[in-house]
Amino acid sequence: MKILVVADGIGEEIYDRAFYEALLELGHDAHRFTWKEYYRHYQYPNRFDTDGNSIKSLYYRIQNRFITGPVTAKINSDLIKRCKQLHPDLVFIYRGTHIYPSTIRDIRKTGALVFGYNNDDPFSPEYPRYFWRHFRRSIPFYDHIFAYRWKNIDDYHRMGYRKTSLLRSYYLKKNNFRSDAVQPAYACDVIFIGHFENDGRDLAIKALLDAGVDLKLFGTGWETSDLHDFFVQRFGAIKPLYHAEYNKALNSAKIALVFLSKLNNDTYTRRCFEIPATGTMMMAEYTADLAGMFEEGKDAEFFRNHDELVEKVLRYIRHPERISEVGSTGYARLLADGHEVTDRAASVVEQYYQCKGIN
Repeated sequence: MKILVVADGIGEEIYDRAFYEALLELGHDAHRFTWKEYYRHYQYPNRFDTDGNSIKSLYYRIQNRFITGPVTAKINSDLIKRCKQLHPDLVFIYRGTHIYPSTIRDIRKTGALVFGYNNDDPFSPEYPRYFWRHFRRSIPFYDHIFAYRWKNIDDYHRMGYRKTSLLRSYYLKKNNFRSDAVQPAYACDVIFIGHFENDGRDLAIKALLDAGVDLKLFGTGWETSDLHDFFVQRFGAIKPLYHAEYNKALNSAKIALVFLSKLNNDTYTRRCFEIPATGTMMMAEYTADLAGMFEEGKDAEFFRNHDELVEKVLRYIRHPERISEVGSTGYARLLADGHEVTDRAASVVEQYYQCKGIN
């Protein structure tokens, strides 16, 4: 199949580029169209060198912020031209904030099917109303839309759109893997690597520290926590970890925590696959969705409140052999169920054949 992957292109390799590379690995003729380059006259965000012209920078910044103007129009017209030249079988639009409804219709006229996917929640009231307006107006014209979470399938159904199915996030085998090498800088009983949200996760981490747990904290946005000064006194500056360092840190900890984003109404997250891929034991906020993928007390462990979190962590620390058992069975479950990016890309291709009525 000839497949065009469309996205803003500014994210890390775990997003649209991961799908593109997975499709190539599966033997498909994959191509990319990204729109980050259309905004290269300002720091979007800190991706390009610019000429320092503040007026030009403001001109492009406003258009990207509000997804309007001649630049957005050119993105859409160029995408249509690319599809007419390439004649793809499938156009896979990853987080199509900038794509007009008319563009979806014009692409379909070339004979291509058009699929959509969002890792964020386009129905969340936490986003400004204008942010998802193009995508939401385009929904009826997609041949199929993949939802990241079950809630969004219900959202699509409520608006009368039923050509939707679940496509979970994933891990990348080249980035997330087991290693026996323990890095002293990351070695600890419990680790959390993730962003701050004002949902009580800082209080949960403080409760573990107050209980004497050997814990390390990494991530972004922690300067907005009311407990930021307390954490800095314990850890020093809190920094994010990416790529190789992220994997090293997970492999060096005994237990890795998972908190779920309330902004996106998540019932699982990408870390729920990245952590078991290292063989480290996962301790996550409980949801029925997550417990349906990993059996509680066998493949992973869950907590429903801060007291349960502290109690379970202390119990497992007293029985390190159980930590190893849960980490190993979680790893085996991950491999058996198929949660790597190539598994997801194969699901996209399978959906294409279903839409075309090809067995």
